[in-house]
Amino acid sequence: MSDLEMLLHGGVVGGGGAGFPLWKKLSAPAEQLLINGAECEPLLKSDQYLMRRYAKELVKAASRLASMVSAREALICLKDHYLPQIEALKDALGGKNCTPPVRLHLLPTVYPIGDEQALVHSATGKTVPPGALPGAVGCTVVSVSTALNALRALEGKPVTQRFVTVAGEVRRPGVYRVPVGLPVSLLLAEAGGVTVPDYRLILGGPMMGPLAAENSENAVTKILGGVLVLPAEHTLVRYAQLSMEQARVRARSVCIQCRTCTDLCPRHLLGHPIYPHLTMRAFAAGDRLEPSAALCMECGVCELYACPMGLNPRRIQQAQKAALRARGEKTAFALQSAPALAEYHQAPSGRVLARIHAAQYDIPVPEEAVAVQAPFVCIPMKQHIGAPAVPCVSAGDAVAQGDVIGRMAENALGADVHASICGTVERADADVVVIRGRA
Repeated sequence: MSDLEMLLHGGVVGGGGAGFPLWKKLSAPAEQLLINGAECEPLLKSDQYLMRRYAKELVKAASRLASMVSAREALICLKDHYLPQIEALKDALGGKNCTPPVRLHLLPTVYPIGDEQALVHSATGKTVPPGALPGAVGCTVVSVSTALNALRALEGKPVTQRFVTVAGEVRRPGVYRVPVGLPVSLLLAEAGGVTVPDYRLILGGPMMGPLAAENSENAVTKILGGVLVLPAEHTLVRYAQLSMEQARVRARSVCIQCRTCTDLCPRHLLGHPIYPHLTMRAFAAGDRLEPSAALCMECGVCELYACPMGLNPRRIQQAQKAALRARGEKTAFALQSAPALAEYHQAPSGRVLARIHAAQYDIPVPEEAVAVQAPFVCIPMKQHIGAPAVPCVSAGDAVAQGDVIGRMAENALGADVHASICGTVERADADVVVIRGRA
């Protein structure tokens, strides 16, 4: 079995949030492989924990994956203030002659430096064209958790666990090692329970993570890096719950067209022709779409950091981007010169954390992750971009941890899915496989 087949059958997908199947990403050659250790979302600590705890394995994974894409080098990219992680990785690199070579690249402590395109620009000086992927400039970007999962898959160990940061209004915030498919409600119980009576959940980081639907049961997936528990009246919750009609009224009556949303947009700072202030104008008028909204990466800087009036450019960009997609409208965009002094317009991570009123929830990277045992798991068949996996087990089947329970659909983009605990299959349908653990 080839290395790419081992990644496919090991169920390795992007752990940074997108869930792109790694076997497909590594199918194309690249000049440089970048390990994304920025973990730029405020409050999240899982990748920082992994870089310190598994530094030797990460160096090995970086070199191995670089060789798979015929890269001349691998760069492990992390923020310059991640001092324990830098020290651990330097120790792991000390005296080792990796082929291809592996070296560290230190990133500025700004948000969202973990965006693939910002990362590529910082690490290599190259600028990914608007609407393109890092491969357009000879780079492949892989997150820390993805690289470590890949190394294990190449050693015959499929993806069955996820390291998740639990933060916010819980009694024991921290990093938890969780079986894939564990209900989030059980994870919160492991974290000591919620400390406020009325709360909402954000699944992921505070800037880009979606608000969980009320009264719905969510499960930990391969791509879930964080669970944030916030009071129902928190700023992030109120912004996420705002209706589009309310956003339109606010844009029409309050937007002063100051351009701050555009001037601080991370993609605009790279020279991409994206103009959130024009999107706000078009949305307020209600009579046209702004084509540049298609370039929005939805990082939230415009909405949660830049806008002096507390408006919602990110939500409006999302809506206009969806409308452009629904109409099938595609515009070719040319890369422009980056704005003068662009590096001084970046958003410092600490200020972003304060601006979203979440500094009180920041925690240090724990010494050890808390291992969680699951009485049962609900494993989704779709945990990645592309087609869902097809269940290959039935109710009543006995399974062991690591057994394949869902296979990639034939001739489709996807990855296999595996049992995360030992037990008996209670339910198996096109959407989810439920496994009850053995007593």
